[in-house]
Amino acid sequence: MDANVREWLHLCFRWMHLIAGIMWIGNSMFFAWLDRHILPVEGKAGSEGELWMVHSGGFYEVDKKRVALDQMPKVLHWFKWEAGFTWVSGFFLLIVVYYMGGGVYLTDPNVSRIGPGAATALGIGTLVLGWVAYDLMVLSPLGRMGWAAAALGYLLLCGVAFGLSQVLSGRAAYLHVGAMMGTLMAANVWMRIIPAQRRMVEATREGRKPDATQAKRAKQRSVHNHYMTFPLLFIMMSNHFPNTYGSKHGWLVLAVLMLAGAGVRYFMNMRDRSPWLLLGIIGAAVPVAALYSVLITPVAPAEGTRQKDPPAPMEVGPRSASVGGPAAPASGGDAVGEIHGAARFTGVPPQRKELTLPAGCIDREARSAAVIEQHQGPVLDNSVMVREGKVQNVFVWIQQNQGGQPEWKQPPQDEVRIDQRGCLYEPRVLGVQVGQRVTFINSDPVLHNVRTVAEGNGTFNELMAQKDMRLTKVFGKMEVMVHAKCDIHPWMAAYIGVLPHPYFAVTGSDGEYTLRNLPAGEYTLNAWHEVLGQKTQKVKVAAKTSAVADFSFAAK
Repeated sequence: MDANVREWLHLCFRWMHLIAGIMWIGNSMFFAWLDRHILPVEGKAGSEGELWMVHSGGFYEVDKKRVALDQMPKVLHWFKWEAGFTWVSGFFLLIVVYYMGGGVYLTDPNVSRIGPGAATALGIGTLVLGWVAYDLMVLSPLGRMGWAAAALGYLLLCGVAFGLSQVLSGRAAYLHVGAMMGTLMAANVWMRIIPAQRRMVEATREGRKPDATQAKRAKQRSVHNHYMTFPLLFIMMSNHFPNTYGSKHGWLVLAVLMLAGAGVRYFMNMRDRSPWLLLGIIGAAVPVAALYSVLITPVAPAEGTRQKDPPAPMEVGPRSASVGGPAAPASGGDAVGEIHGAARFTGVPPQRKELTLPAGCIDREARSAAVIEQHQGPVLDNSVMVREGKVQNVFVWIQQNQGGQPEWKQPPQDEVRIDQRGCLYEPRVLGVQVGQRVTFINSDPVLHNVRTVAEGNGTFNELMAQKDMRLTKVFGKMEVMVHAKCDIHPWMAAYIGVLPHPYFAVTGSDGEYTLRNLPAGEYTLNAWHEVLGQKTQKVKVAAKTSAVADFSFAAK
């Protein structure tokens, strides 16, 4: 399906979902407010209480009746269609955003290698099995255990969030937890609350006394829906905040925020609201802050971060092997040599998956002819790129030198740029020196974020909200590799090799590389690929010669 058509479908279903959700949750909050403010009236038979309101120049009287009515009114308003339209529009939104287009938002190759078909089945299965498990639990004796049942339900919900986060993209995991909660709420209305109310109405019309347990069970489901509203609202807007679902432990962030949302709902339901309780609920956000302080340690920023200057022109397409890393210093005069070689692939290369990019990923007016041509045909995943038996984007570097490598203290003054262009990182693999500036540039008219996954270096997770925005960072420790990704578009990835010396390169589209100006000696040479793994070999370099070191990769 054309990206523009899919974007319009996305807009229509999201608009419908928003309107229906406002009506449904608004009704829920209004009736909860009524229950808190209705006051008993002495001498009024059959009434639980009444409430007077003024709005829009008129007065409204609400009289809440008990279960047993003397007779049914001529017109009785039911509140059910809001729930139905919210669920239907939400499910179609899931289809358009996550299940169509090859599941580009649904899966994340950095999380798991699940295919879009299996991920779609998992998502739909979560909705179905979630309702079955929840309904059986509520119907069982466990459902009458009050807070204990609520605690168990919360823990099971956290378990679902954790499980999905190990398989789907962070954004998709959040939304499927929300979709499951929305399914529970809509099914409660249509399969439990409305049928119970219908049986009560039929009994009243037939002159029988309604079964009070029907009202009690319907009220129980309504209370469950009531407490799920605020957590669900957060999940509905979470796709705008990748620092939540893109966290290293995003499921735990979701668990804390869901608990805080339910706590705020509990506070709003109370007649006598203690300020201490409110402070306690607000304090639930402290673990989130603590979690980020531990898991997200900012990398040292360089001067001029978050600039919005237009990026300087840069090369589009595969990098040449000769520019795989900074130029190594010429040292020792004629006592230097070089290493060159190729990354070869044996067997049948894996088939590259087609990516169905959003419409905003193609900005034809702002891109060079090369990028326009790149996006005219199918856009393919670039994690494994093999041409004529040679592999692109293999990072090659010197690990160990036994021949007197010169000390290299000062990093180059020039910055290395990583462009978010056409919803892909360019380049995908690169090398920098410890202390060298790395600038991320958003060349797209869409929202991106940059989240790094690292062990030796601190990590960060920052939004790139506008076109031409820049973010400059410095990595202070050696590490191969630092993984940079966009959680909003989970197929976007870049890998940064951080080394204390300049002896590294990245294989170009021809699969070849060259390391120049190496002092004569024996070296341990490594080659790394994000999917195909890592290879190592010993290489001896003589002065004024070029040693050959090829690497052989195969599909895993």
